[in-house]
Amino acid sequence: MWMNNPGNNTNKRLLCLLGAFALIWLALAGQPAWSRDPAKANEKGKAEAPIPATPPAGEVAFIGKFTCPLKRYVVMPFQGIITTLEAQAGQQVKTDEVLAQYRLTPEAALQLQRRLSPPQVKDLEVKLTEVERSLSLAGAKRREVEQLAAKGMASKQAQAQVEKDYKLLGQQKQAIQKQLSREKKIAAEDLQVLRTHMGNAVGEDHAPQAATLKSPINGFVLFVHPELRPGAQLEANTPVFQVGVMDPLVVKAQVHEMESLRVKVGDQAEILPESLPGKKFAARVSRLSWLPMKPGLDLPTYYEAEFEVPNPDLTLKEGMKVRIVMRQSK
Repeated sequence: MWMNNPGNNTNKRLLCLLGAFALIWLALAGQPAWSRDPAKANEKGKAEAPIPATPPAGEVAFIGKFTCPLKRYVVMPFQGIITTLEAQAGQQVKTDEVLAQYRLTPEAALQLQRRLSPPQVKDLEVKLTEVERSLSLAGAKRREVEQLAAKGMASKQAQAQVEKDYKLLGQQKQAIQKQLSREKKIAAEDLQVLRTHMGNAVGEDHAPQAATLKSPINGFVLFVHPELRPGAQLEANTPVFQVGVMDPLVVKAQVHEMESLRVKVGDQAEILPESLPGKKFAARVSRLSWLPMKPGLDLPTYYEAEFEVPNPDLTLKEGMKVRIVMRQSK
């Protein structure tokens, strides 16, 4: 039969050997690149230099951004219409320097008048006057009943009721006096706040219709509201300016827990801004947090560090991304 033919068996063995050689050839041809000669992996016949995963020994590097160490907003205290604009973004200003002027809208002027003459104070003063009058009448009645009781013409119940009414009015007077004193104190403090915004001329008998916006600190105007221009109406509590300190600036960075052990306040560093290639700026560690930024067992532990950088010529700007390098002595 065909199955027992010796010639067929020989052919089958040859086919098996050829298949085995083919598998070996495919395995060698598909050898992964990482197991080959590095010099042959490059098309030019040169091995590619590996990229270092960590900074050189004795060097610690971070990534951070510039920010102002101190920034303050200037807010519109009342709804108003801008009359003059005295400052622009980038302008250097001093404390109490006028940035803009505005006039109050009719609604804001009425609100200001109510704050200067708080109705709750007037109401409490009226209540106190009424209670004092009632207390005076109750005192006269109390003396009259005591005289009648001494002559045996008034019962003990009547005398006790009069005494109770007199004490109750006295307690009401004390409560109103305490509340009135508290409201007057609040009104006096609110008046000081209004004078900060509107000037010292503000008083119960004087409510100005115009005011100024002033710089709260020495620094540079960082932000101007995009709608801030003469004739624009802005709502109360709108931030219209931001003033910040530009010299020195600080760089905020996240420091891994292992690297934080090698950093301390006062250490020197180099700042390399990405937008200023080839430029280096001296810095020092001005603050290092002792608490992790995001505590959690499943997250890496990082601490926030600040690097103070002199900026006398204002070359550096807030928001610039930088590389921070610290070289430590061996």
